[in-house]
Amino acid sequence: MKKLTTLLILLVVTSGFCQPPNLDLNQFPLSTYLEAENNFPGGKILNSDYYTVSDDLGLLSFIIKDSDIADIDIVARYVYYKKDSLILELINEWDVANHNKKINNKKDLEFRKNMLSFYLRVEKAMIASMGEGTVEGNIPLEINDSTAYYKSTVWNLENTFVKLSITMSNNYNKQTEEFPIHKFVVSMRATNITDRPTYKTKQLIKRDRKEIPNIEHPIVSGKDPIYMGCEKSVDKGVCLRNSVRKRILKELEVENVVIENATLKVGFRVEIDGSIAPFERDIKSNNKQLQTIALQTIIGLPKMIPAYSKKMDQNVTAGNIFYLVIKDGKIANLE
Repeated sequence: MKKLTTLLILLVVTSGFCQPPNLDLNQFPLSTYLEAENNFPGGKILNSDYYTVSDDLGLLSFIIKDSDIADIDIVARYVYYKKDSLILELINEWDVANHNKKINNKKDLEFRKNMLSFYLRVEKAMIASMGEGTVEGNIPLEINDSTAYYKSTVWNLENTFVKLSITMSNNYNKQTEEFPIHKFVVSMRATNITDRPTYKTKQLIKRDRKEIPNIEHPIVSGKDPIYMGCEKSVDKGVCLRNSVRKRILKELEVENVVIENATLKVGFRVEIDGSIAPFERDIKSNNKQLQTIALQTIIGLPKMIPAYSKKMDQNVTAGNIFYLVIKDGKIANLE
């Protein structure tokens, strides 16, 4: 498949890709972009707390595991017109999970330098591709544990408005509701779409931030999230995987679906509050009935005790990908 601009920055940095100044987000249909997302590990976000500013706009979000920076995920968001799937805006966000405002999510100097170094590579590649843009803010020459800064660069191309920004802060003040933030964003908005509603606000999507309470007494002895009933297990990760396998098989019985032999790939993320976010692309099987019921089962999983990082001294998200093998109607790969 021809290499696409689905993730402009990844292509620029990793492949030496140079985007001409007439970048057109709708050169390819939305379906082709979404198909390209399958080239990256992760999956569609099913329970996003973001929404669009208008009913005639749709929003699709994907999470992409980034191996370049530890503890960072890329979230790709597509804002499109529901009428004909024309893309209005494509947003790629590198961000530390910090939606829980009760968490003082500070990062160490090594992390901050690594994230900045990657951002500077992106910035350099974009300037090489599109020329010098309009700059606001700056990055200090010396970076330490407490340095806070913001910088953005915008390019007005023939068909697209492009913005690159970075926000870094380790400041925490609960009284003033100032919280640590480490993220950078690349957004591309189509400017050549005609006969469509105009939006006065520059922000096409908004977030309904849900306050998530900390676990009062988090388990600090291991990195794995804990499934209910696995609290006393020696290997809580094994207990979690086996419990989910059994739950899926039980759901097959409830639905009166008989499957003698099949293999299922299971993927989901345990959020910082213990809720479950399925990796839809990673829930796959050669048996479509099993795949459908497995997705429903994962969506309905109960909250778990989230994973805990002793290094960060806080709860963290944790991904799980494993297999369920059914032979002769029974689970064949219990650990």
